[in-house]
Amino acid sequence: MKLRAALTFFSLLVLILGGCNNNDAQREFEREAYQNPNGITETDFHGNVNSEDPDDWRVSPLYTGLVTIDPPLFPNPVPYGTIANLNVYLNGTTTTSYLELGYLDPRSTSGRAWVQIQIIDNTTDLSVNAFQINPAQFGSDVSTARGTYRLIVFDGNQEMITYGDITIE
Repeated sequence: MKLRAALTFFSLLVLILGGCNNNDAQREFEREAYQNPNGITETDFHGNVNSEDPDDWRVSPLYTGLVTIDPPLFPNPVPYGTIANLNVYLNGTTTTSYLELGYLDPRSTSGRAWVQIQIIDNTTDLSVNAFQINPAQFGSDVSTARGTYRLIVFDGNQEMITYGDITIE
């Protein structure tokens, strides 16, 4: 009886500590996401990677194995007047009803403000969710839009899924 109780206690302890580690890893991932953009994964108009930024389009600890970003955002850099694409694949069972894409605006007078670009509602299992990003969403003309921005994708519970940088030319 004591052995069974000890095994039950040990099992619960492992589950609790594993959850803490995952929460800590998620918080660290989010802390890294809120840093200033630092390079981009350069891609062509077909999604081929020309050079990779290892910090771009990593999947958060909460979504590891459940989400795939492939190819990375393309094209990147994106010429003003061209649409960039970001494909987010949901692999298997997910708990989100929508995906939200936005960026941190470094020009905001109140610090780096969150600007929502697009929501994809009613996501389904094993689906590709294609965000189409228009540089005009960053500024009304090329001179106001030009720059590098940190894009972030959240789920319906406001949990961060992935992030990466876009450069608008």
